[in-house]
Amino acid sequence: MLKMQTIIDVNKAMDAMLRKYLNKDIEIRFDLPEINTVPPNATVSVFLYDIHEDLQLRSAESRGFNATAGKLLPGWVNVKCNYLITYWESSCPKSDASSPDSQPCNQAIQVMSQVLEALINNRQLTDIPGAYTKVIPQQENLNSLGNFWQALGNRPRLSLNYSVTVPISLNNGQDSVTQIIDVSSSVEQTTSLSQETISHALRERLITELGKGDDIRLALSKVEIFTVPTNIAQDNLTQMTLSFLSVSGITHKKYLTDINKILSGWGNNSVVITTINDCNIYIEKIETSNLFGI
Repeated sequence: MLKMQTIIDVNKAMDAMLRKYLNKDIEIRFDLPEINTVPPNATVSVFLYDIHEDLQLRSAESRGFNATAGKLLPGWVNVKCNYLITYWESSCPKSDASSPDSQPCNQAIQVMSQVLEALINNRQLTDIPGAYTKVIPQQENLNSLGNFWQALGNRPRLSLNYSVTVPISLNNGQDSVTQIIDVSSSVEQTTSLSQETISHALRERLITELGKGDDIRLALSKVEIFTVPTNIAQDNLTQMTLSFLSVSGITHKKYLTDINKILSGWGNNSVVITTINDCNIYIEKIETSNLFGI
């Protein structure tokens, strides 16, 4: 990517490009001739009147990496340079309609045709990679060409508006980063049990220990079993510990004592309460204060 010297390089590239197409006796200058003066020789004026960031070509591409230096390459912005290109005669225009300057093939038309041929046949500028060029309509920056020429104290002239967009480096090329040598990934199997699955398994376990039967299942129909987020042993995926189990609701009073006795035995964190998908379930603490018998 190019540095701020790019704008000067653009001028030089345009000068070289135009000289290949214009006659040798045509001068090229990169400013405007003095007001109320006549150039000694026929002249093409290339006037840079506007420079701004080209927001339409703003790039979201990430910065490159120099593996040898271990640094990120500088970022860049696209800068648009707008030029006004005009032709200036070497003599005052004549009022006679039969003069060469008044003919269809007058000098101004011939020279500006050569300029246009140069511009449209050089979409890329020599030694400026990434440059984008185009011939454009009149720009708002010039207000109106009539006012522009009036400000110069001169009559209107045939002109071309030319735009060059070039990438220019930012001064952030010293960012050192650690190079990524290798990228790897691994897949570990973990136990995935939902709260509903665990609660259902514990309910079935409680029904079994109470002696099964439809009457026991009916007695537990109003009992809620709630588990909080679980802890899975990373070194043993066949073991899961519930940090807290809450049993609440109402049941038949004749079963309340047996239920509390069973739940009391579950909460010592050393007994496998049930097994789900080859995963043993342990419980650290059980809360039954909201379980009532009627």
